[in-house]
Amino acid sequence: MSQVKKSTLIKNWLLTYSSETCYNYERLQGLGNTNAFVPVIRELYPEDQQAEELKKYLVFYNTEPSWMGPIINGITTAMEEKRANGAEITADEITVLRSALMGPMAGIGDTVSQSIAYPVLAGICIQLALAGNFAGPILFEVVFKILMLATGYSMYMLGYRRGRDAIVEILQSGLINRILDAVSVVGLMVVGAMTVQNVALDVAFAEFTWVNELGDVTFNLQHGVFDALLPGLLPLLVVLGTWGLLRKRVKPLTMVLIIFALGFVIVGLKALCGAYM
Repeated sequence: MSQVKKSTLIKNWLLTYSSETCYNYERLQGLGNTNAFVPVIRELYPEDQQAEELKKYLVFYNTEPSWMGPIINGITTAMEEKRANGAEITADEITVLRSALMGPMAGIGDTVSQSIAYPVLAGICIQLALAGNFAGPILFEVVFKILMLATGYSMYMLGYRRGRDAIVEILQSGLINRILDAVSVVGLMVVGAMTVQNVALDVAFAEFTWVNELGDVTFNLQHGVFDALLPGLLPLLVVLGTWGLLRKRVKPLTMVLIIFALGFVIVGLKALCGAYM
């Protein structure tokens, strides 16, 4: 009975991270994924059959390849192992299964990496960098890669050990959704804290003085109005305005230009109020 060696499994998992090196409009990750399965196919099939077996991977394929996506290659390797040992598994069944899983795994993987791991870790490391700690960017790169590799390896081996039932059990148990909800709350808290500390906008320069028989009366627009209503109100309005533009599908470049324009207006108002004298 042919069985894939542990070293071959690790090669297949590691080569999964090169899926996007041969990106093309026709098949996206197809060619890179074919390359990832070369060690598996070489080990399971005779030489005269290997080229034919690899053709099933030269189709359109696109998923999140680093965090959750490796589970698909783990499941596929388990199916290839059974197929090589005489199980009634056709090439079309492998292709259909991969096509069916690549969409859900892309959605879950992108959420884990881009909406949870990246902003939470970046929020922590940005604060270190702003405090003058040079370890901030280094820590981000190292920890992010460790989390990515650990998660990707675990998902790959889970797919290989449990086969086609693995993903069904994960989705039916609701575990992924519970984890995503919990960590999303933490991510939102980190982003909220970053908003308070890193978005700065005030109109303290707008200060007016009146002279009457009782003496000088000074009124500061920032302290007398905005801080009295809600400290940090103006930064909050900037964030909410940016969020509103995102919901209206305003292009990022347009949003950057709007923020630049707002900055120039505020600088001009400061100059008129004598803030730079």
